[in-house]
This record gives sequence, C-alpha cells and structure tokens, in this order.
Amino acid sequence: MNIAILILAAGESRRMNAIKQVLPWKNTTLLGNAIEQAIQSKGNAVYVVLGANADRIAPSIAHYGIQSIENKNWKNGLGNSIACGVNFLKENQLHHDAILITLADQPLITAADYNALIDKYAEKEAKIIASETDNTPSVPAIFDAVYFGKLAQLNQDKGAKEILMAAQKEVYMLRSNAQMRDIDTQRAYEELYQSYGKEEL
Repeated sequence: MNIAILILAAGESRRMNAIKQVLPWKNTTLLGNAIEQAIQSKGNAVYVVLGANADRIAPSIAHYGIQSIENKNWKNGLGNSIACGVNFLKENQLHHDAILITLADQPLITAADYNALIDKYAEKEAKIIASETDNTPSVPAIFDAVYFGKLAQLNQDKGAKEILMAAQKEVYMLRSNAQMRDIDTQRAYEELYQSYGKEEL
C-alpha cells in the first residue's frame, strides 16, 4: 500500500495580514509542523502545493527534502490546488494507491490522526476515508486512486467537498479525537499558539 500525503499551502492568507504558512509553531512553522506530522506518519511520500508567496515559503521548508509543487493558478482556490497536485503525480508517473489530502493550517492534527485514516483505508471498507466534522465528511481525507481523475479536474474553492458529498455511499467518515480547527485570522492563530504552539524547549 503506497499512500501519498498532499499538503495544501497555496493560499494568500488574506484575513491574516501575514504569510500564514511561515508563522511560528513550536520549533518550526505552521507549514513545517504539517510537514513533520506527515513525515512521521505511515504515508509513503509527502508533497506540498505552494502558490501565493511561494518564493518566500519554499526556502523555509527546503531542509525537509520533500517535493514542492507550485500552483500558478492558486487564485482559483483549494480545488485547483488539489488538481495541481494530483496532475503533478500523474505527469511524473508517481504511482500511489491513494492520496491523503490535508491542510497546512490545522496545526492540532497529528501523525496519529493521519495514521488512523490510513489504517482504516487499509481495511478497504471504503474508497474514501474522511474525517467527520459536524456529521459531514471533510479533510484530512484519503481518496483511493479511482478518484484521481475527478480530483485532477477540480477547479473551485470548495476543495474536495463536492466529491465527498457526491460520493457519500463510497465515504467512510472516521470520528477522530483531533481538533480540526483551522487558522484563518490573527486572533485564531494567537489563541491556538498560546495554548498549543509555543516553542518546545
């Protein structure tokens, strides 16, 4: 079983007045934390989709030695960034059985949370294993390779939600202890940072 982890980090953080991906989090940054959790998980390869401010973000993650994918059309939203990542895999003949899609701005999600999704997918109960949020499927989520074609055609800001909602019979929703809060504002960042994100000595 070969699973790719695709971290979406292409947004411009309009509501933050800062480049969200490089804000401090523990001993690294928000994006660095997402990468570290992915690397520590059972995933086989980690990819990051960059877009806005890619030239400033890329140097901050170069030492991880993972593949960065630049989405020139990042303004088209999350769906387009997913499509960019999946098309990169296809064009470079990087074969994976499934892809785990996650966001760079959910810093309370850990490698254990990714592993729970991967373990459930390994049981082959469904083609899509999604995190449950308010009784609806959301990311992080694993999509079997049979969905790569649909993922590669996304081009809206809804991300993969249209696929998750349209294919509900194929989706297994996994309840998780993970806190799915994402960081969209400076206030949200400061609240989470004070509670969870301070540098570890």
